[in-house]
Amino acid sequence: MARIKAEPTLQKRFYSVQDAAHYLGISAQFIYNATSKKSKKTFPIPYRRIGGKLLFDFKDLEKF
Repeated sequence: MARIKAEPTLQKRFYSVQDAAHYLGISAQFIYNATSKKSKKTFPIPYRRIGGKLLFDFKDLEKF
């Protein structure tokens, strides 16, 4: 009898702008505009800029 090993499912910790927009149900352009340095209002969800990319922590997205 052969045993089948279950593959562990890993969830991504950091989401890209497109993934975060899909998760939140808003457009990616809205996120880009809200996180722009020229934006008058700050984006309510914390984000990180790493290597020119905007990344969102999944835990912060869940809180929102």
